[in-house]
Amino acid sequence: MLRKNWLFDSELEELLREDLPQADATSIRLFREEDEGEALLISRERGRVCCTEEAAELYSIVGCSAEAMVSSGREVEPGEVLLRAVGNAYSLHSAWRVAQVLVSYMSGISTYTAKLVEEARRGNPTVIVAATRQSFPGMRKLSIKAVYAGGGEIHRQSLSDAILIFSNHLLLSGKDIEEAVKELKSRVGYKTIGIEISNLEEALRALSAGAMYVQFDRADPMRLKEWVREIRKSYPSASIGVGGGITIENAREYASSGVDVIVTSSMFRAPPLDLTTKMRKTN
Repeated sequence: MLRKNWLFDSELEELLREDLPQADATSIRLFREEDEGEALLISRERGRVCCTEEAAELYSIVGCSAEAMVSSGREVEPGEVLLRAVGNAYSLHSAWRVAQVLVSYMSGISTYTAKLVEEARRGNPTVIVAATRQSFPGMRKLSIKAVYAGGGEIHRQSLSDAILIFSNHLLLSGKDIEEAVKELKSRVGYKTIGIEISNLEEALRALSAGAMYVQFDRADPMRLKEWVREIRKSYPSASIGVGGGITIENAREYASSGVDVIVTSSMFRAPPLDLTTKMRKTN
């Protein structure tokens, strides 16, 4: 079950402040204090919704009464109402665009993730689809929520999450695969040591040195299948991943290779879910 609101009010207020640094130049001149209305956030297409809870809180911050009609992680159909807000006309206009865009973008991520997971598991029912940390700067918390809402997992939430050696670590430290793995294992052996590699020979070197997780980068799916088979012979408990260029179109093929996890950032480039906000006067 997803936690309802993943942002503090101060973070939500900053989103509103970006769109409303001073007064709303149009609304302040058109509306009277007594003008009241209702705003409905409606989906124009089928998809997996995310961040309706944060959107409702955005309306609440500006003084409206709001309710998320659909929880994050739920599938919706065209025409379905996702959120309802009532309040002063000026307040409704202060929040509606930010609220709509937030739900639209995050629902695009969760919708794509759900399709990606479905496609990958056609090739391997137990494969894990994990998102990288390549979300848009400043939106990582909600991007992570969106991935979870779509049924995916998170590879690393941040650099502090796990130990994962890349080629640039080796290059700038002057260490080879064995040296890097052994040094990290001697210092933090209680943590999982992972490394990105490009072929079978590098994977076997890393595993023999004590790595527990190897992640192939942009490997050919057919060759990857052979490599996974070879690794399982000598290191049956090793975790094997693959990343680089994985999308809905090729996820099934990569999953069929037998890897434990598919690592991708493709969901963060997904198109937003098409939404609209309809308002009506209530007095």
